[in-house]
Amino acid sequence: MQLAHSNDRLASRMPVDSTAGGEPEVESSVIEWLLHDDQVMRECFTHAAEILKSVTGAAITAIVLLDEEYQHYRAEVGMAMPLVTRARSLADYAVRDADLFVIEDAHNDSRFGDCMLVKRHPFVRFYAAIALRAPNGEIVGALCAMDPAPGRLDAGQRGVFYHLRAMIENDLKMRTATAIDPLTQLYNRRFLLETIARRWKEARDGDVMGSVVVDVDWFKQYNDTYGHQAGDHCLRLVASVMQAAADSEHFVVGRMGGEEFGLVVLDAQRSMLEDTLETLRQGVADLAIEHRASPLGVVTVSIGASLTCISDLSRPAHRDGFASADRALYRSKHNGRNRVTMA
Repeated sequence: MQLAHSNDRLASRMPVDSTAGGEPEVESSVIEWLLHDDQVMRECFTHAAEILKSVTGAAITAIVLLDEEYQHYRAEVGMAMPLVTRARSLADYAVRDADLFVIEDAHNDSRFGDCMLVKRHPFVRFYAAIALRAPNGEIVGALCAMDPAPGRLDAGQRGVFYHLRAMIENDLKMRTATAIDPLTQLYNRRFLLETIARRWKEARDGDVMGSVVVDVDWFKQYNDTYGHQAGDHCLRLVASVMQAAADSEHFVVGRMGGEEFGLVVLDAQRSMLEDTLETLRQGVADLAIEHRASPLGVVTVSIGASLTCISDLSRPAHRDGFASADRALYRSKHNGRNRVTMA
């Protein structure tokens, strides 16, 4: 079955959901994970794009992922696609739709005149996409097909978009269940350690890798005083501060277990890392979570960090980086807690 090309002068699309404008951004931990090459999901994306190309006959099919600034291509079939700002992407229009989004001829719709794929190679005219959602319902990107000639979809081709979306979202649900800590929605210990090992292996000689360990001060006493339900709520609030820091600096953050968290930092610079970790420490204190069993009166964190310049000798030693950060954390605790210590 091939894409039915058309000379129709009017672009067609499904009705816009008027509530979609308030769509919350996807959790960055999921986007970060997908952007950094989870192999299982990459294979799922590739199969979906290949099937979509076979069914529609479109010149290009792909999965696109959307963060706040950019549209990132994954599993392109037909040609390698350039990085595009989200504001000038077709996918940003597509994910506002409640349903399948179709442009039969972008040249006949002034809304798309500034879109990069329309203005420049591959000079897209036909475009169809359907939004993809994380297990919590938030948008991560879209499955799309595009062509430099006008076109339309028949009912069978439209149905394939829905079936492939169901397949991708089901795989995403199963995969995130093995990667995300259910309490904090950060990476879990296993996936964080896998990510750390891979990042160190892929780093170039001369890159500086930062390893960070964060521990909630007097947390056992907090649980004993307020109960485990309050303790879980406390950990979720602390995790939200760490996720915000990770978002701003492109860290990878996860829960190591209990009240301990880990971060890995690419292209780390000592002064910037110290400033960011100090902001993180202060951010937790600013939550002003009452802690009567702490001499400080509120929940705080102690932080240890180390920097490693990647070389042939240090590349296999990602555990050494965190061992050094853990020793720095011990010094933070020994010196009064609620502080950042660099190795």
